[in-house]
Amino acid sequence: MDGYFQEDPDPAPLEADGRDPRLGKVMAGLDEHSFRPKLHRWRFNMDTGLTTEERLDDRLLEFGMFNQRFAGRKNRYTYSTTTEPGYFLFNGLVKHDLSDGSSVEVGFGDNRFGSEAPFCPRIGATAEDDGYLVSFVTDMNEHRSECVILDARDVAAGPICRIFLPHQILSGTHATWASTDEIAAG
Repeated sequence: MDGYFQEDPDPAPLEADGRDPRLGKVMAGLDEHSFRPKLHRWRFNMDTGLTTEERLDDRLLEFGMFNQRFAGRKNRYTYSTTTEPGYFLFNGLVKHDLSDGSSVEVGFGDNRFGSEAPFCPRIGATAEDDGYLVSFVTDMNEHRSECVILDARDVAAGPICRIFLPHQILSGTHATWASTDEIAAG
């Protein structure tokens, strides 16, 4: 089981001085850096009850997503958020290849904060990472929000599509992806 291990699950509150008031209050005086979450793996031996653990990345990461077609099965790729120190805001994404241990990081840009990025499989996809990552990004420089779509096979290339929204939305919107068929089967 892959997830995020919080090195400090009960951190002290942050000082509020010097933060940009347009970005809102820090959740109970905390940010993601306070918890120190890191990508982690737990292995469970169902015969002996033994659990082993390993750190997969030393960066502070959270809110992972993956291709839901691989839920409950071994998957190769996961997509994590990076965070802005001092705020509970996501400033970028990391694609991890869990098979070879490599990763690619992409930022949203200065004063641009996004949501977690659910994976949307490409129609007719055969590879696990053949699809898209979708995130809602709030640009504090331009005072607007947009939906960005990244090719999950090449996140470093940045957005392949940007859809500007009619209103600025709160950063950190949580989302998931469901196809029309999955919604209809409800």
